[in-house]
Amino acid sequence: MLSLFPELLFLAPLSAVLIRMAAAFTFGYIATKRLSAPSLIRGLGIVEGLTAALLFVGLYTQAAAILGLILALVHLSVPRFRVLPTSTILLIAVMCASLLVTGPGPFTLSIGAFVLPLSLDLPL
Repeated sequence: MLSLFPELLFLAPLSAVLIRMAAAFTFGYIATKRLSAPSLIRGLGIVEGLTAALLFVGLYTQAAAILGLILALVHLSVPRFRVLPTSTILLIAVMCASLLVTGPGPFTLSIGAFVLPLSLDLPL
């Protein structure tokens, strides 16, 4: 692989962690904006907060990424649910799609004792 800085390629697994943290903080920000909203929108905020928490700790990351993609589609299709600009929602959809393909990265809670049926990221 050709790279401008091949010495930095050992940091490649950390890219998934950075993407996961950025998505978690974005969904967390959106969820905090919904705390004083009516019940339907507050319920959406609870789902966004759960998605942010799962992404932050790396538990069921691919399932949370699917949930994040669904939430991004909801934000794009219903403008009154949108807290952030459309470009940010599109970016978070791309981040969730990336996490769906690459997985959570090295620092997660998805070890055998916690997530046996859905994720076997680390050997026991």
